[in-house]
Amino acid sequence: MTTGAELPAPLDSIVIAGGTLTAWIAAARLASAFRGTVRVTVVETAERPSAQVTALAPAFRRDLFDRLGTPENIWMRAASASFNAATRYVGWRADAVYLPNPAGGQDCEGFPLTDFWQLRRRTGHTLEPVDHACSVVPPLLDAGKSPRWLDGRTAFPYGWHADTAMLTHFLRRTAVQTCGVRLHSAEILGADRDGTGMVTALHTTRGRIEADLFVDCTGRAARLLAGILGEPFQPAGDRLPADRTATVTLPHDTARHGIEPYTTVTTRPEGHLWRRPLPGRHTIGLVYASARTTPAEAERILRTPAGAVVTHTATPAGRLRRSWVRNCLALGTAAASADPLDEDHAATLTLLDRLIRDLPSLAGRETPAARFNATAAALHEQALDLARLRRITSPYAAPAPHPDQLRPVLDAHATGLAPTPDDLPLRTLLTTLSPHTANPPPSLAHHPHAVRAAEDAFTRIKRHQRTLLETLPDAHIYLSTTQSLPSPALT
Repeated sequence: MTTGAELPAPLDSIVIAGGTLTAWIAAARLASAFRGTVRVTVVETAERPSAQVTALAPAFRRDLFDRLGTPENIWMRAASASFNAATRYVGWRADAVYLPNPAGGQDCEGFPLTDFWQLRRRTGHTLEPVDHACSVVPPLLDAGKSPRWLDGRTAFPYGWHADTAMLTHFLRRTAVQTCGVRLHSAEILGADRDGTGMVTALHTTRGRIEADLFVDCTGRAARLLAGILGEPFQPAGDRLPADRTATVTLPHDTARHGIEPYTTVTTRPEGHLWRRPLPGRHTIGLVYASARTTPAEAERILRTPAGAVVTHTATPAGRLRRSWVRNCLALGTAAASADPLDEDHAATLTLLDRLIRDLPSLAGRETPAARFNATAAALHEQALDLARLRRITSPYAAPAPHPDQLRPVLDAHATGLAPTPDDLPLRTLLTTLSPHTANPPPSLAHHPHAVRAAEDAFTRIKRHQRTLLETLPDAHIYLSTTQSLPSPALT
């Protein structure tokens, strides 16, 4: 009997460093994926979440909580979460405009419905804003409607806002009690490395922790990759000059005034002002460039009342040269940062999925690391381009040549060319923020059937909007029913 070659030794232990939300997302996701075949330990350091409210992408439930078997109403209640069905952009044009979450719209005969809106606008057949014409969602958000009926059915896609500290605590408890993650609360003092440069163990204030793979989730400190391995940070430079964030959480009478099921972003000369509501309070923040605005000026822009505590955070855009070095990899802001407005943990979950699928053996890390680094770099470039696009389309942007990276996208938008899968996120944002700079595709002249089908689609959208406006509950009523929040005031 012939036996095959012996398989490479499998990796069987992972240590995650950090006390951040990213650390506990990684711990819960990895432990639930490997189901005890890989030992997962969190060295919980002093780093804690700096953001007071975090945004969660629509896929967060599917990619994390569904895998943990945790119902939405359970984790939403634990994190004092609310709905985030869109971003409402204010100041880019005469009126506010919504970008639904997730971004993207209907197609008609292979063309985006927005192309037909461009045609109707150019020919004088509509004055309706692009978002209200091409999506069911905006009028519902104007009315403060919930994306779900009281019986739990979903009317339209959405993401969430969550209290960052509460969500971190919930994931910590779930990871330890349900997923078998080991908790080691300590500070990192140093590391042991073998002759090839691989980290073999971390030295902590509570002893030595060995592992086959180490995951750096220590935030911008990047204690493992930058601190121990010396991986350099590459700043984004003038591609995104905003490098500071000022945030404050203020009380909000949700029972009286309701709760907005979206994020609001307002462009200003100093930067971008944003608001994320939670039940009973909302967090407002300003992303700005420290070279042009002082912390005191930022607080005045926030209109902070006396006694309110403002959190000032350095948020320089850029990334580590590599996100995976030797047997250490970084996630979240330990690896890269573009714009706090875009931190919805989608990139973290994408990279975790890549790690789970490509988990190497002890002897074969190079190829998985190269693919991981390529994915991380591409995600960061896309985030930088989205942030840069928001900035250059703002009416406050100083006149300047468009960056080379965005020139093909801007030209395609102005000409009416169909978006490619790679530039679809950028084209969607550009259509939202600057729809009047585009022309309809010339090829529509050769597709009269598609034009007629689009007219039917616009009619169906209006009919659907009316039905949902009549049947969906207010977002506050839904949350008060499912999460035991204060009931709305009677009038």
